[in-house]
Formats: sequence, C-alpha cells, structure tokens
Amino acid sequence: MKFSRFTSIMIGLILIGLSVSVSYDAQISEAAFGTSPPWVRNDHLLPGTTFEQIVNLSRNTAGMDMQVNIRVEGDKEVLKWMKIENEKKLIMAKGVKILPMKVIIKVPRRAALKNYRAGIFVTLESIKDENAQQGGNVAIKLGAHILVELSVIGDKVVDYRVKSVSLDALNEGDIFHVNTEVENMGNTEITDLNGQIDIYDKKETEILKSFTFGTLEDSVLPDEIIRTKINISEAELEPGEYWVIVKVFKDNEVIYENRLYQKVKANPVPVITADDVKGIKRPSIPKLVDTKDEKDGVENFAKPPEQIMTILSEEDMLALKAAAGVQEQGNKVFLIFGIIGLVFGVMTMAIIVVLLIVLIKNQRRAAIQRYLTDQQKLSNE
Repeated sequence: MKFSRFTSIMIGLILIGLSVSVSYDAQISEAAFGTSPPWVRNDHLLPGTTFEQIVNLSRNTAGMDMQVNIRVEGDKEVLKWMKIENEKKLIMAKGVKILPMKVIIKVPRRAALKNYRAGIFVTLESIKDENAQQGGNVAIKLGAHILVELSVIGDKVVDYRVKSVSLDALNEGDIFHVNTEVENMGNTEITDLNGQIDIYDKKETEILKSFTFGTLEDSVLPDEIIRTKINISEAELEPGEYWVIVKVFKDNEVIYENRLYQKVKANPVPVITADDVKGIKRPSIPKLVDTKDEKDGVENFAKPPEQIMTILSEEDMLALKAAAGVQEQGNKVFLIFGIIGLVFGVMTMAIIVVLLIVLIKNQRRAAIQRYLTDQQKLSNE
C-alpha cells in the first residue's frame, strides 16, 4: 500500500512537470515580437540639428514582465550621435503589448556631409524572479532588428504635409481661423503655408469672400507634427451658415483640399428684468420752486404791469402819491418825465420777469428731457 501511494505521488509530480514544460514550450513557440516601423530614416539632416523618431515595440502576448535590451552596431559616428531615451529602464510590463521607444540623434555642427548606416538590435528577456526556487523559471528571449539610415546634407530642404484641416464654430465678432495639423518633413523650420480659402454661402452658389494665407500661429520644427491655427482677421462673417473650401499649395500644386461647414452664431440680445434694475436709483426731477414765498413771487411777477400796480403795498402807494405831489408843485414837465421813467422802469421789470419765467421753463424742460433720457437708457440696458 505504501509503495502504491509513493508511486502515485511520483507519477503525479511527473505529469505536473510535463504540463508546465509543455506550457512554457507553447508560450515560447507562440510568442512573437516586432517593431513599427522597422527602421530609423532621415535623408535631409543638417549639421547641428537633432532628429527624433518613435519606434513601437510590440509583442502578441503579455503574460509576464520582460526587460528590453538594446545593442547598436554600425558607423562609429552614429554610435556617438544616437541615444535611446531611458534605455536602461525600458521594461514591457505584464499586460503591455506595445511600448514606444524614442530614438534621438544629435548631429554635430562639423559632421561630414555623407550617408551613415547602423543597426539597432532589440531583445526581450523575461525578468527572473529572485523569490522563485532555482530551476523554476524558463528564460524567454525574443529579438528584432531596426535599420538606421541617415544622410547629412548641406542644403536646406523645405518639405511638409498637411494631415488635416478643421474649423471651429464661431460667435459673432470672433476671428475666423483654420485649424491645421502639419508635419514638417524637411530640415528647415516652417512658419507659414501657401494656401487659399474660399467662403461660399449656405447653398454654395456664390463666393462671398476669398483669401490667401498665411502665417501659422506656431512654427513647425523639422520632423515635428503639431496642430496650429491660421488666423484670417479680415474675414469678418455675419451670423449664418457657410461652406469653406481650403486649399494648400506646394510648388504651385495642390497638396491638400477640403470642403468644410462653418457656422457663426449671433450674440444673444440682453433682456433686462425688474430684478436687474432693482436697487438702481432713478434720477429725480429737480424742484424749480421750493418755498411758498418764491412761488408767490414768481406768480406775481408773471402778471401784466397794470396788475402789478394793484399789489404794491400801502407805503409804496403813499410814496408814489408824495412824489406825484412834489412834481405837481414843482414842475409839471418834471412830473411827466418822472411818470414816464416810472412806467419805463415797470415795463423793464416786467420784461425781466418774463425772461426769468422763460429761463425757468427752459430749465424745467431740460430737466424733464434728461429724466426721460435716463429712463430710456435704463430700459435699453
């Protein structure tokens, strides 16, 4: 019985070992590793420039952590110029199938103008588990080769590609602009594009505006892909719907063309409610007459001269009679001139009163007009 139990245990262990071995063998046989793209190329490098390229490392299985090992062989100049970002820390962790690897090449200012070649050899190696028992790991290695081809030249090359163009919805008064995604494929910084914009009405039957562009909002460095804008400040569009045809030229040939929809929204008209004007002090109409005496004085001065005589005080009347008696006793001619002077004075006073009343009425009318104007402003706000 003991022998049979021992035999059963041994047979079980053998079967488990065989299954593990088959499993690892299957994992090794099914694993695959590659790069995209499988090269690093640039045929227009200028001395003193820097070139960067992303190469994606990919595998079809991601069941374990794997260390990325890199070896570079080729022209000795390339070995000095080229660097792999975070080379010592590149690890494809468990669950990761694609890992970007950045290749950086810095060309010296005195680099010889010629072609250069090299190769990047990349291998994936399973990371050993120090806690596992000896013999419990199976080493898996996968490899790939990346070709490096570089050309250093002395001429400036202007070459680019427009990958996409788009428009944003605008509000009334916004500056018309075009969003562009530009790839600089040359060795010279790009600050503008050669293109044309035609703006049609909604039915696309009439060209409303046509413009050429244009300076880019952001410059594009060599081997760089960025999204930037082209602002057309003179293209003021009224609220409505439009169709926009965008063309980009290079060497007098159309390299990009697109037809886009543009909408311009009208700005909303502000609505003033009772709550908006609550607490705002309304201008009051100024008082032109404050006291009863001033009011009585204005009314009295407004009467004709003959009525003014009737409101003179008794003392005033006695003084007038005394003056008249003196004149009768002295000289009738002097009396006549005195009466004429008095009448003239009264008439002058009446004229002054009338002018004063007219002035007061004009001030009142102006005050009322200012009041109505302030009310109109409040209503408009």
